[in-house]
Amino acid sequence: MSAPEIRLQTSQPDDKPTIFSPISPVSPQASSKSIYTRSDTLTLSDKYSPIEKGSPQSIHSKPWPVRPQPLSKDITGQRWWDTTVDFVTCLIPLPFFMLAAAVVAVNGKEVNNRDLDFLQQAIKGATTLFPICFAAIAGRAAIKYATWKLEQGTTLGALEQLMGSRTVASAITTQVQLRSFNAVGLGLILVWALSPLGGQSILHILFTPTKVTSTPSNITYFNTRQQSYSAPTGSFANQWFSGFSILFSSSILAPQAVLQSSMDIWGNVKIPYFSSISSDGEPRDSDGWVQTSANNGTLVYSSIFGIPMTGIGFGNTTLMMESTYMQLTCDNTTTFPIPNATDGTPDFKGFLISQTGPFFSYQNVSDSVPFAIGWQGQDVAQLGTNDPSGFVYPQFCPDCLAPSLTNASFTNGTLVFQEFDGVDNVTSVYCTPSQQYMENQIFCTKDGVTQQCQVTAQRLSVLPHFPSEVTYLSFNEVAMGLTALFANSTPQGKAVNQLQNWILDPTSTVSLISNVNSGSNNDGQTPLAFVSLQDIGDRLGQLINAFIHGSMWNSTSYIIETPLYDIQEMVAGGRNGSFVPATTSDIIAMIQNRTSAFTVTANQVNAAQVYLAFFPWLIIFLLSNLVMLLAAITGVYFSRKTIVPDYLGFVSSLAKESPFIRMPDAGINMDGMDKAKLVKDMKVRLGDISDFDGGSNGRVGKLAFARMEETTKVQRGKLYI
Repeated sequence: MSAPEIRLQTSQPDDKPTIFSPISPVSPQASSKSIYTRSDTLTLSDKYSPIEKGSPQSIHSKPWPVRPQPLSKDITGQRWWDTTVDFVTCLIPLPFFMLAAAVVAVNGKEVNNRDLDFLQQAIKGATTLFPICFAAIAGRAAIKYATWKLEQGTTLGALEQLMGSRTVASAITTQVQLRSFNAVGLGLILVWALSPLGGQSILHILFTPTKVTSTPSNITYFNTRQQSYSAPTGSFANQWFSGFSILFSSSILAPQAVLQSSMDIWGNVKIPYFSSISSDGEPRDSDGWVQTSANNGTLVYSSIFGIPMTGIGFGNTTLMMESTYMQLTCDNTTTFPIPNATDGTPDFKGFLISQTGPFFSYQNVSDSVPFAIGWQGQDVAQLGTNDPSGFVYPQFCPDCLAPSLTNASFTNGTLVFQEFDGVDNVTSVYCTPSQQYMENQIFCTKDGVTQQCQVTAQRLSVLPHFPSEVTYLSFNEVAMGLTALFANSTPQGKAVNQLQNWILDPTSTVSLISNVNSGSNNDGQTPLAFVSLQDIGDRLGQLINAFIHGSMWNSTSYIIETPLYDIQEMVAGGRNGSFVPATTSDIIAMIQNRTSAFTVTANQVNAAQVYLAFFPWLIIFLLSNLVMLLAAITGVYFSRKTIVPDYLGFVSSLAKESPFIRMPDAGINMDGMDKAKLVKDMKVRLGDISDFDGGSNGRVGKLAFARMEETTKVQRGKLYI
């Protein structure tokens, strides 16, 4: 049975109706478009249909569907490409969340250069990528939502709002141009404002300021209150005296900058004479502390050796240190002719210092020595020691005495220093020693290259100790060791004598080479006559304190920066060190036990770069990223919820709806991009079709979207409909 004929009215009512036979909807000739014809002329779209094999731009060979298709776009109906795009868009926000989590994780931690470089590169990359990712995801979500709204039915104004708001600027201008000042428009502006705001916020989420942090640290320092091995014979004289002599001479010959520094050659902190601070009238606080800051340029140190410390970390470290030193108060100087050998003295220089006194020395004074030291005083070693077991030998230190002797009566001894001017005169300086016990506030600063330590405050020690009259010289063996070994601590010669030169002027080496003898006379007088008794006592005390320090058990190893952790207890030597942070009561007990090193808790302050997360900007970044994630989910949700294909925003969709471009009616389930790929080679133009339409009078053109060969270029000034 043949199909019934259908009569369609043409555009000119005077003509007879044109009769068409029905065509299958999948036929290449089928179209739902209106057909603009005259009875004797084909339409433009029929004449140049791209589906005809003979047309200039045929799509006949393209794989265009030829059957009607159902509208199906659920989860199971999605193509792998759509699923992949949905999956990727949901993953894109995750790296940005990871960056935010990394910033929070490092907040407050010290900067590591390698990690910092990685974070900075990540922040720079995220700043560039965030607006791009946000625009791609939010724009896609707007299209998917608009397509769903179109399927459900909506107003053109709503569609224009959604499709016109694809960037920050367009989101604002669209609302203004449409005069659509509603909640949807405001929401679109706020959402798109997060694109630049979120991108810029990344630059401000992390800073690396310099932050001062205070942490406790453990510092171990050498105990200067332990026993001395300064005896004419024994361990010191036979084992490490030669090493001590090298360090001793090196310290005396150190550059002036080192001599005036708060540290010795090997970086050990030097302890100043308390008298050099308090004598200048520096005020004491309520606890007895006197600050040394005002005297840094004029401090006089008690020894040419500093006190070794172990455990100083990077940054600024403050600790409290117990120490002791001997101070000489010289109050009398005499110059007499040297008695000759006719007075019955075996050694004519030994009329004052000898093995038999009145000032005692280990050996008689030789006629070739330039100076001599003698001692006269009580031998307190005879009073008893604090360790009856004899485990530690020797027992020569004030703290070695039995505690029961604390309240006993003691007398100061007298030290005499004699300098000989050839064979004519002898100058004798008489000094009274006293043992000073100090508590020192030490401040150290250390970086990757240098370490600098100094005493910033001092006070008299509040820990138990014997009266100041009991010194190391109060032990006869120590005094005799000084008289026997001290002169041999440096090279002795008629032209060079380091010890005498130090007493004359520690900061000048001129006299070492300017005279035949550094102690030669000046107009019949020794140069000592021109040195104040205060300076003689301070300078001679610096040398004797260094000698006592060096005579402690293997001290030379630790003076040259050997870690104190290597100290080991020996039955015939010193006790080991303590490396557990000690309280005040612990230190008191360890002093009495002659522990060789103490460990105390110090306050370490580091001025280092740290990571600092700026949370206001971080919250903005997280909010922007969260909105981007929600936009990705929105796009996926409405993509699954919508049945109709993607139609909005594609030029191919506009071409399909144009009555001047014939495209097959089939393929309804194809979205705009699929169609665009099939017709991408078609040339189109928004131009004048009046010359091809046949209905123009030549004076008024007709503007339409059609194939390029069916149009002519528009002309400025011509009228168009």
